[in-house]
Amino acid sequence: VGEPAEEVFGVRLGCPVGQYDELATIYFGTREQSITRLFTQAAPHEPFSNSSLLKAGLTYMVLMLLTYGIAIPAGLFMPSVMVGACLGRLVGQLVKEHIEDSVFSGAYALAGAAAMLGGVQRATISLVVIIIEGTANVHFLLPIVVTTCTAKFVGNLFGHEGVYEIGIRRKKLRFLEHEPEWLMDLCTAGDVMSAPVVCFPVVASVGHIVDSLRGCKHNGFPVLSLSDEGDEDVGRRGGAAPPKGKYEGLVLRAHLQHLLSTKFIAQGDALWHKATAQSLQHVAIDGDTELYELMATNNRVGASGVQEWEWEAYTEAERARVVNVGAYMNCACYTVVESCPLSRAYKLFRNMGLRHLPVIDVQNHVVGMLARDNFSHEILSKAVGAFYREHDLHQSFNEQRTPRLHGREQVLRQRERVPLKGEGGG
Repeated sequence: VGEPAEEVFGVRLGCPVGQYDELATIYFGTREQSITRLFTQAAPHEPFSNSSLLKAGLTYMVLMLLTYGIAIPAGLFMPSVMVGACLGRLVGQLVKEHIEDSVFSGAYALAGAAAMLGGVQRATISLVVIIIEGTANVHFLLPIVVTTCTAKFVGNLFGHEGVYEIGIRRKKLRFLEHEPEWLMDLCTAGDVMSAPVVCFPVVASVGHIVDSLRGCKHNGFPVLSLSDEGDEDVGRRGGAAPPKGKYEGLVLRAHLQHLLSTKFIAQGDALWHKATAQSLQHVAIDGDTELYELMATNNRVGASGVQEWEWEAYTEAERARVVNVGAYMNCACYTVVESCPLSRAYKLFRNMGLRHLPVIDVQNHVVGMLARDNFSHEILSKAVGAFYREHDLHQSFNEQRTPRLHGREQVLRQRERVPLKGEGGG
């Protein structure tokens, strides 16, 4: 139990009037008030004893480790500030008691909070700005910068990932880093793309669309032209033949579901007959204005279109009707050729905020699709392992470098993309 306070502060928890319980104040009191007292100069006495600071700092650290990753609003920022402030204030008070009594123990608390946040988040500039703006202690800029950089350097000795990056990796969330991995310079888009691709012709039957949507969970589908005249039958690497037709654009799963949902709209069959036609000769070249408005409205309110349990509601006559998919596709989406360096495709995919990146060949045939999963480290390592041996990539333990091509065999393997044979292959 602390000594009588001059102002209303802390949680009494059974203490006499004018006194407060130190641990109860840290645990159950307002966190803003406790942090303010930890950062400010103590007068006429220290607000918390050394034992209370040690117990509170260790307890908060244990609880932060236990609640990390749990779906409860515990947070990491404020608990990290509390742990760093408590332990930093403890060091400041020990220095004040045994070395120099004129030491400002609140400065140690501020430096401890910055060090804890720097070690947990591995942030530097943004963290320094947050600490300076939040405390208005501009004169502590240099100590905070030194403390934050030191904490980040020490933390990097144990690993280069912060607590948030570790959580993303452990939960296998598809997060794309700002810069591509250096291994991507050794691969092309064709090495990691997903193939074969589910495609739709410009004019597709309702039955084809329903069966394709039921058979996969993809969210984007390339749209191909109806004819492929003038092209020679040129084979591809690996012997896989591309789908018939030239690449025309990309249509989303949600748009196809909205088109199919017109059958169940209460206004009658007018919109359904506008969205579909009896045959190819009766298909309208342009899309219907009401359908565009319907798609925009459904996207705005979050409607999902036709449901999975409604797939069986289409009769044979309705499945035979055709839809002009090309009128509702994105005809100006980005594409890459299969020989494009993966690092370049990665920058395009990330900087433009794409979800799907079709891969085409020199004849504008769709040969694959790139999504976030295709840029994962597992797929990248497998693709690199198909063309390079381990000693080509790693010079020594924990040292990575760009592989040097030794001799004619390595040069030909890189230029012609010939996979390794035998045990060294991918």
